Amino acid sequence: MRIIGLTGGTGSGKSVVSKFLAKKGAYIIDADDIGHNIILNGKPAYDELVKYFGTGILDSNGEIARKKLGAMVFQNGKEKLDFLNKCTHKYIYKEIKNRIRQAKSENRKAAIIDAPLLLEGNFKTLCNEIWVVYAKEEVRLKRIMARDGIDEAHGRNRISSQRKWEDYKKYADVIIDNSVAIEDVEKQVDELFDIV
Repeated sequence: MRIIGLTGGTGSGKSVVSKFLAKKGAYIIDADDIGHNIILNGKPAYDELVKYFGTGILDSNGEIARKKLGAMVFQNGKEKLDFLNKCTHKYIYKEIKNRIRQAKSENRKAAIIDAPLLLEGNFKTLCNEIWVVYAKEEVRLKRIMARDGIDEAHGRNRISSQRKWEDYKKYADVIIDNSVAIEDVEKQVDELFDIV
């Protein structure tokens, strides 16, 4: 089974590429979705995060408010981001392995690990190949401002907290340009990946 790691900077459009791959029959493993799940009250990372960041990251229901957590992490330097990643990545890695097993048990031809932090989380060790989604920085900025309802300064903070394009490029077996029209993105995916 092909195991493809799909990554790229925030706002590059990984989810669009992931949807095209799902249409072609790939088993999609969404690392962000797993990440959101493992921080719920009673789940593995919850206690570690509350102990480190304090109850200020909780909402009125006692759940971790991701916007509060994100604001604390992205505005307070590398140390907090490093802790967040170290805490959550071990649990995400374990669940990705479970889902790869599931894809194999379903006799899927390919599993896609859709992970913004594929390289940072060392999830790349689970992959046969790495696909990187590229978009120009200004395109990414507009997308994340619209998607997350944040201002330009917060958007630029998020982009600058991630790897530079040159780092992604170094690991890429395949580069998909998502600065272009959506039809062109789908055509790139069609040419690169054919499950029938």
